[in-house]
Amino acid sequence: MNDMSEMSGSLRKRRLAPEDLANPQLLRLLLRLGLPAMFGLSINAAHHTINMVFVGMIGEDQIAAIMIVLPILMLIAAFGEGIGVGVATEVGRMLGAGNRSRAGAIASISLAAGVAFGAASALALVAFPDLLLFGATPAIEPLAQHYLMIIAISVPLTMAQIILDFLAIAEGNARFSMWTLVACFALNMILDPIMIFGFGLGLEGVAIATILSQLVALSICGAYHIRRLGTVRLSLDWRLADIRTLRPVLAVGAPTTLTSLTTAGAIAIMVSLAATYHGEAGIAGIGIALRLLAVGTLPVIGISLGAQSILSFAWGRGDMARVLSATRILTAVTSAVSGTCGLTALAFSKELASFFTNDATAIGIAGQAIVATHLPLLLFGLRQTVLILFQAQGRPKAAVAIGLAQNGYLLFPLLAFLPPFFGFSGLLAAMFLASALTGLLSAVCLVRSLSALRQRSTSRLTSIRPYPSFCP
Repeated sequence: MNDMSEMSGSLRKRRLAPEDLANPQLLRLLLRLGLPAMFGLSINAAHHTINMVFVGMIGEDQIAAIMIVLPILMLIAAFGEGIGVGVATEVGRMLGAGNRSRAGAIASISLAAGVAFGAASALALVAFPDLLLFGATPAIEPLAQHYLMIIAISVPLTMAQIILDFLAIAEGNARFSMWTLVACFALNMILDPIMIFGFGLGLEGVAIATILSQLVALSICGAYHIRRLGTVRLSLDWRLADIRTLRPVLAVGAPTTLTSLTTAGAIAIMVSLAATYHGEAGIAGIGIALRLLAVGTLPVIGISLGAQSILSFAWGRGDMARVLSATRILTAVTSAVSGTCGLTALAFSKELASFFTNDATAIGIAGQAIVATHLPLLLFGLRQTVLILFQAQGRPKAAVAIGLAQNGYLLFPLLAFLPPFFGFSGLLAAMFLASALTGLLSAVCLVRSLSALRQRSTSRLTSIRPYPSFCP
């Protein structure tokens, strides 16, 4: 009996054990890391989409209220994502260099900093809700404010969950990340209708379901680290002076943070403009299109996150040939996924919009917005690949240039110029042009970077950084 128990325990540990990031079977490794991460984030997208369907059953005002609160939550989560990307990259490099103790210290301090920031943000949300609901109409503001006050409790939980998820992927355990996300979001989808309709809590039920699901996910992550099933060891054995180790983490994660911050700001502005031209129906229509866009982009982001650990590990070892091969494979896979999602949304735009609402005006607006946002999705795989490559290379400025393009320095001037002259059509045109131009910029940088990597991988000068000087 003891032998059987030991064998069962050993089997479970092997199933939860991280992948060998030095595995010579690169395509197989990328799929084993990328597909679970893709599936996990796809479940995330499905969860939020189904949430919107349930909320739409209450009314379009409730959808609009969530869209008003969404940029606020995105602003806060941006810092968690930045820390997560920085942790994933730095931990991957340390593991590649064989320095596990350093990897553990970086992970522990980053997690503590993220939770502390989340707690401070939650207090700010509770103290100043009126100042944060940008673009809310008088009919929506009370709903949005009430939802915000409850969902604030989830903010430090969200920060911890984001960082722990990135950490699992960084050490090559995308499967654990996937199953944790599946458990979290599946539970959330089960609890949503129970809380919304069974207990009659409405938007309050959505927030409570989210909090309960996050607590379950964090319990799973806690058990994983307490039982030391992973490679990286978390601990409290560090001093305040060790906070300086956050510098490289924040530097590498800065592009992701800034990208998420500008995205949140862009969504707030687009929602406000939509309300100006079409009121609550405009907010709901744009919200539906952006929610469906997340369904297409999150799988691509998931694949690239799985590949990031491979690229960072190979870069830490100075294996340029492996970096080149992984980048080529990642380009092909992400392009195929983003292209498929984009074409599907374009073919069934109004049918997809009708899942969220019965309002004919909102469906018409959503159909137009889906076309404007999903046509450039065909190039999103290139953008994500070059962004991950720059992060793995430790090029934060180049990553910022790519990350801020779509919802930052390309979008904001277009939003300032086109809507005043062309109204709602100008808003849609701005969304389309910013995404399309970002895709073209990414294509140019990726081609040049692959060429430079190919040259360096065939030479012995692997200590020289393989990227073109002109590329941002």
